Parts: sequence; C-alpha cells; structure tokens
Amino acid sequence: MRRVGLRAGAALLFGVAGACGGPPAPRWLDLAAVEAPGRLPLGALGPGLRLVEEEGTAWLVATLGEDAWRADGPGRFSAEMPVLAVGHPPGDAQPYRLLADGTELVFEPDAERLGREPGRFASSAPRALRLALALAEGAAAPRAAELWACVVFERREGGLTRLRGRRLSGSGFFVPSGAPRTLALELPPDARLTFATALEPLLGRREERTAPRTFRLRLDGAPVFEQRVEPGPLGESLLWHTLELPRGGVKRARLELEVEGPLALSSFLAPVIGPRVTGQPGARPQATRPDLVVFLADTFRADNLAAYGSTLELTPEIDAFARTARVYAHAWSVSTHTLPAHSSIFSGVYPHQNGQIDYHNPLPEAVETLAERLGASGYRCGLLSDGVMVSATHGLDQGFALFDERKEAGTAERVRAFLAADDGRPVFLFVQSYAAHTPYHHGPETRARLGGRLQLDRSWDDLQREPLLDQGLLADTSRLLPLGHEGPPTDPATLELAQRLHDLYRAGAADLDAIFGRVRAELEAAGLLGSGYLLFTSDHGESFFEHGRLFHTNWVYETELAVPLILAGPGVEPGREARRVSLIDVAPTLAGLAGLAPRPHWRGSSLLDPPAERALYAFQSRRTVPGSTLAVIDGTRKIIGYEDLEAVRAGKLHAAFDLEADPGERQSVHGEADWARELARAHAAELEELLTPLVERVHARRTPEQIQALRDLGYSGEDLEED
Repeated sequence: MRRVGLRAGAALLFGVAGACGGPPAPRWLDLAAVEAPGRLPLGALGPGLRLVEEEGTAWLVATLGEDAWRADGPGRFSAEMPVLAVGHPPGDAQPYRLLADGTELVFEPDAERLGREPGRFASSAPRALRLALALAEGAAAPRAAELWACVVFERREGGLTRLRGRRLSGSGFFVPSGAPRTLALELPPDARLTFATALEPLLGRREERTAPRTFRLRLDGAPVFEQRVEPGPLGESLLWHTLELPRGGVKRARLELEVEGPLALSSFLAPVIGPRVTGQPGARPQATRPDLVVFLADTFRADNLAAYGSTLELTPEIDAFARTARVYAHAWSVSTHTLPAHSSIFSGVYPHQNGQIDYHNPLPEAVETLAERLGASGYRCGLLSDGVMVSATHGLDQGFALFDERKEAGTAERVRAFLAADDGRPVFLFVQSYAAHTPYHHGPETRARLGGRLQLDRSWDDLQREPLLDQGLLADTSRLLPLGHEGPPTDPATLELAQRLHDLYRAGAADLDAIFGRVRAELEAAGLLGSGYLLFTSDHGESFFEHGRLFHTNWVYETELAVPLILAGPGVEPGREARRVSLIDVAPTLAGLAGLAPRPHWRGSSLLDPPAERALYAFQSRRTVPGSTLAVIDGTRKIIGYEDLEAVRAGKLHAAFDLEADPGERQSVHGEADWARELARAHAAELEELLTPLVERVHARRTPEQIQALRDLGYSGEDLEED
C-alpha cells in the first residue's frame, strides 16, 4: 500500500525559536505522547451490568430478562437501551452484539431496515434509546438476553494516544470511573497545563447519562485539580481548564488522572504543558507562526454573496468581510458533496486518490493530513463541526487535538471556549456549519429581515406534504422530471416548488451568515484577526433543477461546483482576483502561510503564488451511481466526462461548455466542438492518474445515530447503502 505523505512524527515536544542571545524559547509537551497504560474496572458494575474483556476487546455487557421486552408486532420486540456503544472493535466487527437465548443475532446499523429478515437487532440511540428485535413471526420474546457494547476508544498513533468518541475526539486519555491513569514525566519550571474534560454517555438510562461526575488531578499524590461536571440533556460535556504547575518545576513527577461517578466515556482531551506566560495572539513573547482559521459554510453557493453577483442582501456579515479581503472570483470545489471535498482540503490530493469513490469511504489513516503537519510543527489544531459527514467516523479527525461534533453546543460558543484555552501556540482552527444544508430551516430574525423578498410563508416540513413530494423528495429527485431531462422544469407546479425551495435555502444561507458574524466577532475579541488569517469557503453548492436535479451529489455542473473562496490576513491585498482556483489549493496555501513547504504529491498551489496556467478537476465521487461524472476546467472551457477509466480512455463526454460564452451551461457543445474532443484527449493521462488511488480504500462504520443524522439532513435510500 502506498502512503500519501509519510508522517514526520507526532508533536511530542516542540518549541518556538527565540532571538539569538535572548531568553530560552518556549516549549510545549503534549501529554498524549507520554505512555500511560490504562485499564478498565472489569467485573460487575451493578445489577445486570458488567465489563468484560474478550480476545483483547473490552465490552460493556447488560443483561435483559424476559420482562424487559415489549411486543411491537408479530416477531417484533423492543426494550429500553441499557448501554450505548461508541467504541471501535477491531477489523469489521460491529460495535454491538446481542445474544438472545444463547443465539447471537445480526446487528443492523440502520433501524429502518430492520424486519427485512428475521434474526436481527438494531438500536435507535441517541433519540429514543430503544433496542429492537426482528424475530421469526410467532417467536416469543427472549427469556434471557445480553447486549454487548464495545468500549474500545483509544489507539496509539504516531507516538500519541488518540481517543475517538461518539462526538468528541482528539489526543488524550480515556479515564473510566475507578480506573485512574498515571503519567510519569518531568515538569518544566514556569509552566502550566491546559486541557479539556470531556463526557459522553455509555449507559442508557437518563439518570445515569446525566449524573454528575468529578474529574481530579493529583500531583505526586496531592490533589491539584477537582471539577464536578454536570452534563447536558444528552449526557455530554466539554470544559476547558488551565492549571498552574509548580513554579520551580519537578524532575520526576507523577500525575494521576481520575474520574468519579457512573461509568461514562470520561476523558482528558488535548492535554498540553506549555509556558506560564504566553502573551496574546500577534504579541507573543517570542516570534511565532500566524494563526490560521477556516470557516467552511457547507452547501453554500457562491452566488449567495454580493461579491459573486447576488443583489438580495442575504449575507451582510460575509459581504462586509469580503470587502476587506481577497475574493477569488472563480473558485471550484473538487466534488459535489461533503466528504470528498473536505478530504481533499485536508490531504491536498483529489478524492479518488484518497480512495474515496462514494459516501462510504472515509479518509484513510495512511494519508497524512494538513492538521498532522501543522500539529507536528507546533500548531494547536482544533475542528468544530456539525458532525454527520464531517466526523471522526469519516477519518477527518486525523491530526486535530480536539475534534468536536456537537452541533447543539453552538458554533460561536465552541469557538469562544476553544480560543479561551490559549496555551501560547499558534492556532489552526477549522469551523464547519450545516446551517444552509437541508432541511432548510431559518430563525425568526431572518424571516423578519427577508420575508418581503423571499417566499418564506411555507416551511420545509410544509413542502414535504405537497403531492409532488409525498413519497419523499430526497429519495429520488429524478422522478419529478422526465428520464434524461437535464434542463429546468417546464410545468408551473415544479417551477414553483423549485423557487420555494431555493428561497428557503437562501434563508438558511442568511442564518449561516449570522453564525459567521458571531464567529468572526469571537476571533476579533481573541486577537486573532489582524495578525492571523481567515479563509471563508464552502465544500460545494446546491442545485434547484437548473440541470434536472435538486440539491447536491449530482452531475458536476457549476451550480454544485462553484464555491466562494475569500482570504484575509497580513500581506493579503484586498480586492478581486480573476484567476481560476480550487479547494485543492487550500492545503498548500495554509501550509505556506505557516512556513511549511508543500508536499510533492499535492495537486494544488498556494493562492498567494503568482498565477500560472493549469487545468482544474472535479469528481462527482459517486461510482456506485451509473453515469457518475467528472469535470476538467481548462481556462474558460469545461468538459464533463465519466468517472470510469474506459470512458476516459475512449474520450467519452457527457457535456462541454465555454463558460465565458455560456456561464449557465445551458447548451452543451460536446457533440460539435473539436476543442472538446481535443481537451479530453489532452487530459486523459492526467485523469487516469487522478482516478487511481494512492492508498487502500476503506469503509466507514457508521453508528445508528449517524445514520439517523444523515436522514435528518435529507439523505436516504441509496445514500445509506454501502457499495
């Protein structure tokens, strides 16, 4: 297996060079680099609950008697979900096992598919917290059953202990109640410890999920930190802390991490020892690298913004930012959906090179990410997302000391907390929001501001009850138009539906703008703006029947490929730049700003380099869908082909456009223009290379709650089927 960028090693101990003859350079120690063997309190935890280890894998086991089951129909039974799994068993094993009267049933991750065949079970965490069985018709409820939930969360990777939870992941340690972790290390003088205490539930009952826990630190046996944590309604919590260490340092210190309370995924995340005096961003005691912040508005069309032609005044906050920044007027995504676009941003290569051909292929661990490079060079790396696709399950947590998927916690609030835990290192912060994604919701402020310009009298839920949509819009949008139709609809009912959906989407974009404004205010309050860099972009756009389809993941037309790309920071001259750029350029741009050389295999170039003639590429990344497309953009000319090596070699085209003459891609010339065929031939060898994986393709193991979250965002049907 080829590796994309051999890792240079973990950020075990790193520092910032001081001036010649000046004070010693500040240094930071990532405690996740310190070996701290953990254990689980194996054995009984209370009535009907125990921890066991089997073949090196730890399981939380709950016993259910016959009276635990409720009959839901012939052969169908359900019970209260006693334990929750966020663990990762080795290989292809599932996170849950169920033994019913001595027979092991098959786990079905998607509860909606339960019942297709008997002998299966499913969970519905975290909503209803129910366990469901599908047995043969006429079968009785199990007299004795055991539900096993995997509790393997940690792995050693690149010299660091990393933890992957349900919605909180990063570097650090799982510390279950009754099983403290001990670290032996040297504490430098004039130092402090910065860390987060994190909670996620492992037990199903509400009183156990939301029970308080106490986190403690002991230094050489003496208590130095204690915090009682009251988790929220979902049983989750993330709190940042700073602890002053002995001013003179300790040569041989013993640091104990301890948690008290009901069993949970309780952890100490992103623990780093750094200098006691850190200064403020832009005014550190010693010179340091600039802060880097990316705000990615998921599913956000470029034409939502005034800088890209909008006259609707949807986005006053982003428009104001754009007036102070460099606007790249012609920017493209590398794909028409979230996972491959983010993976290319993080890896610097195109989706198929990452082994990603559809929804189900996470970014493999063999790929070196931008966050790993920045972290190894001294950056404090954090990602705050709304989860679902932008998740640890999809491999996007690699290199981030904190990876937070808790949408309910609020984007700006999480940004404020992360920045307040400043330990003196420069920040690489990636913020992602689904505010503009389906289902298109918006707040009362947006309705009051835009209700006179947009049709907002009917909600997303209202439109789902329309006769046109009564079978579920996202299940198959193509059924609303004739087979093969790639233009806008012609009948009035479908036209009105498209317009109403587009207006609801625009209202969501306005809500997104308000979130961006709050985040930008937090960055300014923390002192990051002015001395650091802020990049605003999106992963892809959205379609409203311009080419026969709704939403995204569709053919590689401009409605789904054109994205905003706006950069501000020291030395970046405000204004509008006409060069043609892509999300493939983000990794080399940020690396360059951090003073790092681009990797040889990266396909893009820095946005701040002199413009150069080159072609850009994009991929639908839907190989499981017949006719999945790719695009080559060379100057103002664009060809659309197919994600298939034989089609590439044969020069087979789906469409071709001169974007200068036909920016809306209304009339394809692929059957008549010689330049289209010549362009296909000229780029065939390059496309073959870009369609060839550099690493082994892997599959994501989605949890039941992630599948439900995908449904909540509008994904269904084939989107949830693994290839």
